Amino acid sequence: MATPPKTEQPVWTQVLDLPPPPEAQMREQLAFVGLNETAKRQMYLDGEPLLAHAADWVAAAYDHLSRFAPTAKALGWEGRIPEDELYLRRTFFSGWIGRTIGVDTSGEFARYLFHAGRVHAGYGPDRRFVPPEWVSLSLTLILRMFSTVVPAERLGLWTSYLGVQQEVMRAGFEAALELEKGRTAVKVDALGLALPALPEPLEVRIPQGGTVLDAACKVLTFRPELRDIALEPVQDTEEHAGWMEEVTRWRFKPRWALLKNGRDVAYLEGLATRLKTGDHLTFLPPGR
Repeated sequence: MATPPKTEQPVWTQVLDLPPPPEAQMREQLAFVGLNETAKRQMYLDGEPLLAHAADWVAAAYDHLSRFAPTAKALGWEGRIPEDELYLRRTFFSGWIGRTIGVDTSGEFARYLFHAGRVHAGYGPDRRFVPPEWVSLSLTLILRMFSTVVPAERLGLWTSYLGVQQEVMRAGFEAALELEKGRTAVKVDALGLALPALPEPLEVRIPQGGTVLDAACKVLTFRPELRDIALEPVQDTEEHAGWMEEVTRWRFKPRWALLKNGRDVAYLEGLATRLKTGDHLTFLPPGR
């Protein structure tokens, strides 16, 4: 008699341990450096003089990046600089500096910074990798420009704010690099209502013998947009140095499915289903 197929619990009953989304990271880090509403009101005093110099600083920053050989090489600007690419980069930078001068601490800005980190890791339109040291040092140059305008008593607030931005960008950068760690390469995509959150298939590498859980966690960390629609938070506690601390974990919303090569993993080994190179993992929401 044939053995019936093994059925595990649906994926939405299993809890995932993921890093906080960008907006939660930024909120926690702003609290750590003490950048509260009172501090922001002080920083607003610098808005008008900073804006008066912003356009010149954008031009100066890209002039410096194009003339310094290592950054010119990283940006692919050895020789003639493509005008259309320079325009797009300056537009992006202008938007960033405007929001920075406005002391934007919104969740949407945190997502913007996280995305900038992904772009610097080679997951932007031109697939160009920018080493993280040049991103960090570029922020240092901007801070030096700010210091010509901002009074000394408020410069520390701007230093803290730019430091938090750097950490959020770094999280996006590292989430992108995690996609490339491992010997097993699988293709991950999304269908139906999940497609806008993962519009293009990703190649994700996981350790040899890795599982659906390994691949799913990497993608959900890299694409918080997918986490927004696929997951719901679960409040939990864990012990730290003898006391209990509240933590947020995650699980899939009801009726979501993960397909391995077209087959629901609930009928395999659930999130523990092993993957091998060439496998295809699909996020499939209810309602399609």
